[in-house]
Amino acid sequence: MNNIRNVAAPYWAEFIGTLVLTFVGLGISAQNLTSKTTQHTEALNSSIGWGIAVTLGIWTSAHVSGGHINPAVSIARALFNGFSPAKLPGYLLAQTLGAFSAAFLVWLNYAQALAQLELTDPTGTHPATAAFITSNGTWEGLVAEVLGSFVFVLVIFAVTDGRSAGRPVAPLVIGLALTGVSLALSSPLAVSINPARDFGPRVFAALAYGFGVFTEGSLYFWVPLVGPVVGAALGAFVYEWLVKLDAEYQQHHVLEEGN
Repeated sequence: MNNIRNVAAPYWAEFIGTLVLTFVGLGISAQNLTSKTTQHTEALNSSIGWGIAVTLGIWTSAHVSGGHINPAVSIARALFNGFSPAKLPGYLLAQTLGAFSAAFLVWLNYAQALAQLELTDPTGTHPATAAFITSNGTWEGLVAEVLGSFVFVLVIFAVTDGRSAGRPVAPLVIGLALTGVSLALSSPLAVSINPARDFGPRVFAALAYGFGVFTEGSLYFWVPLVGPVVGAALGAFVYEWLVKLDAEYQQHHVLEEGN
């Protein structure tokens, strides 16, 4: 029994970590959407809030599963950092289900406020879906997802490197990285940097408000699925092949910088 629990623990950790991440982030998005007093600070609130959400999600799960809580990070680690491909499907499923569950919990808390949002276009999606999904122009969104994920995962690989002085506080640094990327690239709805964070809540929004969330914006839903994976792979490649010191070099040489 204990053996089964130990085998399942990393997947549960990814589920719970992603749930924490998405619950906090979507909760802030819903609060911004339903509040009449945050219009001028929405981008700042959202960026800081999602950074805090990432930090909390990683600290919840890192000691058990590595704290990926993001399919793009898991895929990048499988490609360049020795993460077992056999575990990848389970991680991706756990992350997506965690994000879906978080969307449901946020909806439970904000259902009444979201229901009061006015539907200005009867043929369009309900405005409440903006609390759960990202949206942008296809090209603009793809560029933002790739660039944002590139920088974000590059920082993740750097700060979790065994030689990094920032490793003890890696969750905090990673949260700050997400805040910086979000402030640099987007409005609160423009980037996800995390396929699970968008796809899980998008499935929930489809069930709650209609499947238009998958057809709006020229089928935009694929952008936050593909863009972060491409950007994460590029960020991981750049760090592992261009920045990271070779293990043999580290062992036999003393750097001029004194590290």
